[in-house]
Amino acid sequence: MHFISAGSTSIYHGGSLIVQRSFQNGFSIQGSYTFSRVIDDADSLTNEVNYQDISNRRLDRALAGFDVTHRFSSAGIYELPFLRSNQSLAGRILGGWQLSGFAVFQSGFPLTVSNSAYPAGDYNADGTAGDRPNAPSDDIPRSGWTRQQFLSGIFPVSAFPIPTKGTNGTLGRNTFRGPSFLEVDMSLAKRFAITERVHIQLHGDAFNVLNHVNLNAPVLDLSSATFGQSTSALSPRQFQL
Repeated sequence: MHFISAGSTSIYHGGSLIVQRSFQNGFSIQGSYTFSRVIDDADSLTNEVNYQDISNRRLDRALAGFDVTHRFSSAGIYELPFLRSNQSLAGRILGGWQLSGFAVFQSGFPLTVSNSAYPAGDYNADGTAGDRPNAPSDDIPRSGWTRQQFLSGIFPVSAFPIPTKGTNGTLGRNTFRGPSFLEVDMSLAKRFAITERVHIQLHGDAFNVLNHVNLNAPVLDLSSATFGQSTSALSPRQFQL
């Protein structure tokens, strides 16, 4: 059975602070910080959403899966002064380069613990799996884990009690926070004039310059053998010319 409805709603509250400055020596920089909160009752990139209990959709109203509490980003451009106005061969090759950079840091996305196995993960006996268990004890942290804890497992399956058959679990949706994200990218570029109408731009880019390990979200499917562990990461440092 398929149920189609346009009754979902979402709420966004946030504030941003932006600072920018240009200097006379060819250097400019901009930074922004955003503090926000997004609440909805469904997260899906498709047209289908599986609610834990279609008769009580309020059980799924919580932080959106794309909610980011804190986000800081900055960008800068520096026109390198070396040999900038020099018309000699060395000046034409070594002068006129532009160095730019971009950095972003943000807190982790919300995460949901559920059980995709059937019938084991159909706690409320409505014929579909993917239900959430009961909430763990208060001594189980909801965020703030270290990288090593994400790799070894932030909590065991046994921390989540199984609901009584035919009832909904007491654990809410998106109640945990995944790994934070940090990346710094840089670029060095220069435009060479071949003729008055023809130019060539040489562009060197470095992504994730600091080679920071950005872990993907841990597996939070109670039926998985790697439950609680981050088993992959985003791209390491890369270069392109």
